Amino acid sequence: MNADDGVRVRPCSSVNRSPAARILGIDPGLSATGFGVVQASAAIEFGTIVTRPGQAVPARLARLAEELEAVVRRVKPDCCAIETLFFKGGGARSVILSAESRGVILCTLERLGVPVEEITPASIKLALTGSGRASKQQVSYMARQLLKLDGRVPEHAADALAAALCLERRRQRFDRAR
Repeated sequence: MNADDGVRVRPCSSVNRSPAARILGIDPGLSATGFGVVQASAAIEFGTIVTRPGQAVPARLARLAEELEAVVRRVKPDCCAIETLFFKGGGARSVILSAESRGVILCTLERLGVPVEEITPASIKLALTGSGRASKQQVSYMARQLLKLDGRVPEHAADALAAALCLERRRQRFDRAR
């Protein structure tokens, strides 16, 4: 979904435009939601919010909201870049659960006053690798290289860091064009 699909988001363009803006990136999912915080092209914090598959969906969604709220209160982002949903098949249940988790994420961010900008997976891939069809491994590699991170970064956290980097680069291009 994007803004044209009826989702109303506050664009990040109206918030802190300094190079030191703190950007929270999110890779939404019910089982695992990745988050990553970038400021001045440096990783501040990243991780994954995990819910237990054996729990009821409402309990998992509540946990996701609580954990995300804790992250937001701790890192105090100026804005958030969230990856739009993209599915290459899979069942309807998977799509619904992902959409529900994304709704909880958007609601939590709105409630906490964090402006959100949605970014498609292809835009994130293009911004980091130069190809909108790059593999997850290529995006993860570039996120680690650009942020000078040693060691392993969990898959969903790497996707979230990539979203934050993409938004940071967009904002830098916009600022230069002004």
